[in-house]
Amino acid sequence: MAENNHRIVPVRGLMIGLIAVLLVALFAIPMLISSTSISGEEFSPQLFQKREFAYRRFPGTKIRISSTSLSPASSPCSKSILTHLSSGEKTDWHVSTVQQGGNFHELGPKILTDYLQSTNADGSNVWDAWSFQNPTVAAVLWPIVQEVAVLELYFCIPDLLRNTDSQLDANTLKKRLVVVCIEAAKEKLKSLAETKEFRSEIELRIWALSITSDFDSDPEFQELRTELSKP
Repeated sequence: MAENNHRIVPVRGLMIGLIAVLLVALFAIPMLISSTSISGEEFSPQLFQKREFAYRRFPGTKIRISSTSLSPASSPCSKSILTHLSSGEKTDWHVSTVQQGGNFHELGPKILTDYLQSTNADGSNVWDAWSFQNPTVAAVLWPIVQEVAVLELYFCIPDLLRNTDSQLDANTLKKRLVVVCIEAAKEKLKSLAETKEFRSEIELRIWALSITSDFDSDPEFQELRTELSKP
């Protein structure tokens, strides 16, 4: 009888161990699967469209274990805005949000998509309605917004929109917006110089100088152009 008891104890211990392993697996496996999943949203500044993406990769690595699935692209704005944009030959997609497991991050394009999706009290889209009511100044604003988005200067978009005044004539408005762009370019140039991204720095200087070309005779812009020309 005592011998049988000795046999039962190890069996019980083994069963308890197996149950513990199963319980840990029940919690760990879903967490492991979740940590392999990467999903989010991306935005195209040429198309003013957004789409969702998802794929899986080994946790802690960049090794993918699935292909990327993409949702159909859609625009968060109407023709009142889209009619003022140029599509160009190249189409970029900038990551706007990304989620891995419980970690969620918002990046630069989210600034623009949030503005494009903002609504009035009656549910109408703020910037669609404004652009429809003010097509002349909208024709100045949105090409500039598109240009800074292509260059990933999303951080200056709030200042561009805040400086937009439908009471201004097109030339005065453009001058005001170009000043915002130049200040953003100068800030970005500092970070590019620190990281030694010389090609991007040259491209940004060329763009910043080009957008001031309409104001060559303006003393304010002559000073800005001189400053931008310095390495």
